Amino acid sequence: MSDRIDIGARASRRELLRAGLGAGLLAGLAACQLPGSRPPPREFRLTPKTTFEALPTVAWSLSVGRPESSPAIDTTRIAVVRSGVEIEYYANARWVDRPSAMLQPILVQSFRNSGAIAVVGGDRAAFRPDFVLNTDIVAFYSLHAEGTTPEARVDIACSLIQMPRRNVVGATEIGRTVPATGGDLIAVTAAFDDALGKVVKRVVEWTLTNGQQAYTS
Repeated sequence: MSDRIDIGARASRRELLRAGLGAGLLAGLAACQLPGSRPPPREFRLTPKTTFEALPTVAWSLSVGRPESSPAIDTTRIAVVRSGVEIEYYANARWVDRPSAMLQPILVQSFRNSGAIAVVGGDRAAFRPDFVLNTDIVAFYSLHAEGTTPEARVDIACSLIQMPRRNVVGATEIGRTVPATGGDLIAVTAAFDDALGKVVKRVVEWTLTNGQQAYTS
């Protein structure tokens, strides 16, 4: 059975009023939402990339900036897009943190896991980087049209800045869509992890290749 989609308390109330249900049912619904009356939402996390193909070993340092994102998807709620203009959210489920907060350490750890760069950290790390990687989360949601199996869509725009002159040495946008194996939350979040892993792998490859070309030129 697919997990329930929650389009928000306001929309739910409008639908109840349109259906002509009485105030007593609305009061009962409000009572069910009191703190402690529901089990806590299920929490899901995403993981760094651990496997890479041949990469250039670099001697320069990299700072990974905190990603930018729109408020609609930069939330602990797990977003669902059923059409091009409407965003909903899975009920009783959330990420352990906002996507922008999750992505930065995932990127840093993925660069470290590559074994190709020795000095890499977040934008608060205590070193002067040779390059800064800025990212923007363009898409981070489940695509779920009626009668279809959900898909996870992750899309990240990147720009690589060479310090100290802040020259832009490259910009790209990398996205992947991965079908879930089913409609339940476990399958959907596994598809998110797979899609993010594919995107992060390409981001690491692109950053190291373009940074090395700029560093040695």
